[in-house]
Amino acid sequence: MPRLTHSQSFAAATEAVPAAGLAQAGHRPGIDQRHAAFFHELDAYTEYWDVYHPETRGRFYFGDGTEPGLLARLIPREGRPPVFLAWTRMALGSGSVSAFADAVRAPETAEAIVEVDALLAQIFATHFGAAEYPGTAEDYLHAIFRFATNQLPPATERDARIADDDPRKPTAGRHRLEGDLMWFAWALVLEGAQILAGNDGGDARRRLMLAGIASGCPADFAWRGHRRTRPDYQADDATAALLRARGIQWTADFAAAAQEVYALFRIREWGTE
Repeated sequence: MPRLTHSQSFAAATEAVPAAGLAQAGHRPGIDQRHAAFFHELDAYTEYWDVYHPETRGRFYFGDGTEPGLLARLIPREGRPPVFLAWTRMALGSGSVSAFADAVRAPETAEAIVEVDALLAQIFATHFGAAEYPGTAEDYLHAIFRFATNQLPPATERDARIADDDPRKPTAGRHRLEGDLMWFAWALVLEGAQILAGNDGGDARRRLMLAGIASGCPADFAWRGHRRTRPDYQADDATAALLRARGIQWTADFAAAAQEVYALFRIREWGTE
């Protein structure tokens, strides 16, 4: 699950984005608030579980100190879990799809992926409805773009709840992804869930969410300069339109979206595919 907040003000974060680019992205306050609520709820179960969902005892994050939590089985914190290593090797071309699938099927890993994906499905349905509905793909990809480029409304309510001496305070006031590696961790969960799911009816939602990563990650990197991405992606209207068009195409092809995420990861690591 991604870390979904950042401390910069809206004005500072969008300073480098041309005014026409903001208009092209579509600043729509009511819709923006609904989209922000989606990311707020994701964070409410993960990084801010103690504030919003203490009953979970950090299960969807890294635990409460007595147990490690589900994410500790999937993504780096104090170590690099086997499934994360298998995913990175697969993406870089030094490991196989079958090795990743084997890592996914390890019992504790599979349990974590299934639970996290079920949470994603629940929150997605609450805020976007069914992925198969007409218009849902455009709606979700628009939300991801504005999230990735830090154009969603500030998280003022959450910021007010976090004490000044809390280490999360600097990032509590924004809906955005701070740790760039988390785009790829999110992809790992979706790909792992697709391997485990069989015919569970969640394919369209996972395709859409993976398309969101394939289009949102480069938007984040291009608009922020957060990491390297494709050289033809710039913080401008043309790139915004291109990413939306490609995102829609990827919603129909899980494998193609995954291949694009691997390419983005290689560019992040090496500067080139």
